[in-house]
Amino acid sequence: MTQSITLCPICKRPINKDESTVTCSVCGTKMHRGCVEEELLTDSAGDWLCPYDAILAALDWVDAVLNQYAHTLTPEQRDDIVERLKNYLKLLGEVPP
Repeated sequence: MTQSITLCPICKRPINKDESTVTCSVCGTKMHRGCVEEELLTDSAGDWLCPYDAILAALDWVDAVLNQYAHTLTPEQRDDIVERLKNYLKLLGEVPP
């Protein structure tokens, strides 16, 4: 019988059954407890999130704020936000136009 190896999505190392882990409350991904930064990878209820689900939650929040309040931004504020969004694309390996 072959056992599947679970890799921590943060460090990419195998998770052994005797290691301290946390589990994403959205997708069930396990991560080494020592790899996660609690302040960044927990939601407002204190539940753990994997990096992917934490990013999606943050983007959902940004989407809601932009949809509600984009009309209140000055041109300079809009330019600043656009530059930051371009930097996020660069982090993801995408080249913005």
